[in-house]
Amino acid sequence: MKRQITFFFILSLMVFELSGLMLLPSNNMALIMLVLAVIATVIFSLFSWRFNTRIKVVTQKISQITDEQNETHLLVASQDPLFDLSQEINRLQSQIRHQSHHTLRQENELETLVQNLPVGVMVIDRFGQVQIANNVVQELLNHDIDVAAHSYLEDITQPELLVMVNQAMQQHESQQKLITLTTTQHTEKNIQAQVLYSEIRPQHFQVTMLLADVSDLVALTKMQTDFVANASHELKTPITAIAGFSETLLEQQVDTQTQQKFLTIIKDESDKLVKLIDDVLSLSRLRNGQPSELHFESIQLNGLVQQQFKNLQSLAQLHQIKLINQIPVELNVVSDVTRLNSILYNLITNAIKYNREKGQVTVAANKNDHQWSLAISDTGIGIPAEQQSRIFERFYRGQTSITSPGTGLGLAIVAEQVRQLDGNIEVESKLGFGTTMMVKLSV
Repeated sequence: MKRQITFFFILSLMVFELSGLMLLPSNNMALIMLVLAVIATVIFSLFSWRFNTRIKVVTQKISQITDEQNETHLLVASQDPLFDLSQEINRLQSQIRHQSHHTLRQENELETLVQNLPVGVMVIDRFGQVQIANNVVQELLNHDIDVAAHSYLEDITQPELLVMVNQAMQQHESQQKLITLTTTQHTEKNIQAQVLYSEIRPQHFQVTMLLADVSDLVALTKMQTDFVANASHELKTPITAIAGFSETLLEQQVDTQTQQKFLTIIKDESDKLVKLIDDVLSLSRLRNGQPSELHFESIQLNGLVQQQFKNLQSLAQLHQIKLINQIPVELNVVSDVTRLNSILYNLITNAIKYNREKGQVTVAANKNDHQWSLAISDTGIGIPAEQQSRIFERFYRGQTSITSPGTGLGLAIVAEQVRQLDGNIEVESKLGFGTTMMVKLSV
């Protein structure tokens, strides 16, 4: 403002002097007028240059703000004509910087979220360019995806998945389907694929592909279906036998020996039903987290094993299996007898069922100051290495057990009962040479 006053003061003096010079001779007056005009032009040019310089500084600052090159504020004196404009530019710069940081933080949070999702994610824009792809989708597609925008056709080669994405892009409709993908290990995975169409605004849309590995869920569903089929068979067989022999006893006159034979069969089949029902009830309690109360007592382990051998003698004879009890008579342990009996019964039963004809089952144990262990070994068909980590899953039945009757609950129940006794169970098996189940419990 002071500079403006000074400029107009000089112009006023010049006008005053000019009015005085009007009285001079014409030649002198013309010369003086020319000098004054030159001086005025110089002064105006000086002020114009200084003003243009400030305008250029402001323009450069605005350009720097839009290009996010400089974060320093524009410093202009308060008496400068451009002071108010500079203040607005500084305020705008602060707002843009804050919004830019907020946007960057949101983008980083979104990137972190997408990369850590348990499902595969790929976002495709309306031009068919891949904008986002997380690590999981790269693993499922078995393909390294470029971070730069590119056509989805470079990444999606599985026919069913490609058809789903094409239909979503062309028909503007979401797609969903259960498909199968082959991994780098040449194994197949069941994938729940969803291709979601979303319209951002008219004529602008994007497609989001979600891939969820549901192989475990599909396998569990199959195991449960197999369990229902197996359980139905396991129920029907003894019920049919019980009904048939009971009807014979009621309708026909049979001698005492035959009657005793039929009653023995009825009892054996009834015991099978009771065992099956006990397994199902045990499974229900385990799934609901409601185990029965533990009752610890001193147990003479050799005698407990011998009792189980007696209970399973008919099954062992059927398969011509020799039962060997190597537990020292003097070995006593403290445990819950109900759970320990169930563990022994299931493990010895499996060792008999999946053994070779004329094979043998050996039960051994040892004890030290910290723990005691129980080993049930057989000379059977063994368990493939890839199945050993799954044999304790509920309903799971390996390829070698499909031809044998059963529900697939036994080892799952054993594993849970061992856990309740604060122990652990391990398996050692070599295909074609037999299996050893090792139960380790605290003293």
